[in-house]
Amino acid sequence: MRQGLRYLVSLTLMFLILVGCGDSDERAYTVGWFPPIVDESDCSNGYCLIPAGTFKMGSPDSESDRQGDEGPVHSVTITRSFLMRQTEVTQIEWESLMGNNPSYFRTCGDRCPVEGVNWYDAVSYANALSESEGFETCYTIANCSGTAGNDLDDCTVTFKGLGCTGYRLPTEAEWEYAARAGGTYSRYSGPVSWIAWYYANSDYTTHPIAQKAPNAWGLYDMLGNVWEWVNDWYDASYYSACSSGCTDPSGTFTGSYRVVRGGSWGSNAGGVRAADRYDFGPRSRNDDLGFRLARSVR
Repeated sequence: MRQGLRYLVSLTLMFLILVGCGDSDERAYTVGWFPPIVDESDCSNGYCLIPAGTFKMGSPDSESDRQGDEGPVHSVTITRSFLMRQTEVTQIEWESLMGNNPSYFRTCGDRCPVEGVNWYDAVSYANALSESEGFETCYTIANCSGTAGNDLDDCTVTFKGLGCTGYRLPTEAEWEYAARAGGTYSRYSGPVSWIAWYYANSDYTTHPIAQKAPNAWGLYDMLGNVWEWVNDWYDASYYSACSSGCTDPSGTFTGSYRVVRGGSWGSNAGGVRAADRYDFGPRSRNDDLGFRLARSVR
């Protein structure tokens, strides 16, 4: 709690400064809003325990920069607590396990997020980490060409389900639930400049992890720095099927594109919101595509 109070004090000071000289995004937080208390008591060894619960997923029609695939707002229940990586997977973490570094921004340093990874790379890393720590693997990966972090392509991947206790990508619903951390604002801990590296402050490059303010559950860089692959196939209309509420949704079973969340160093402010959805082909490797891992807790 002491650490949480320190964050609250520092964020409040930032808030007061920005109120006096900030842009429209910053001024939007001046009425009836205070920085959240950050509680990292459930974070250890690089992961935070995310409690089971129910939240409102998506964005209302009134939200600035809202896109059509972000609605309707619907109730989602997450029945399992899960561990969420506190930061994006870094270059040194990837290289130590996989033996290469696919990142474009290698000069950024070991603590910068790994990028230049496609969806197949991300799930291969998840399996490799599970094996290294003695957990069951959560993906059956077959018929691949190439190697992870280099030219891995066109794999046949089967997800073993949320009951698997090894490392995996979070579902799209888990990602948004964890990003919001019990809040309803479009950005979890205040104005975008406080919490995210995006086009206006990034100098068009990635940055070391955990340099911006975390959310209330202790997660860093859920917005900005790099887009984060999640487990789901993208479906622009999938929220409509959940308009009456969903429990542990994991999206459609097939598709051509995988969901990415959170925006990146190259995103405008509208793309750096908790509800914003985007998609890439699973073979895509860009200099703003990374990931973080989750793990189910029984």
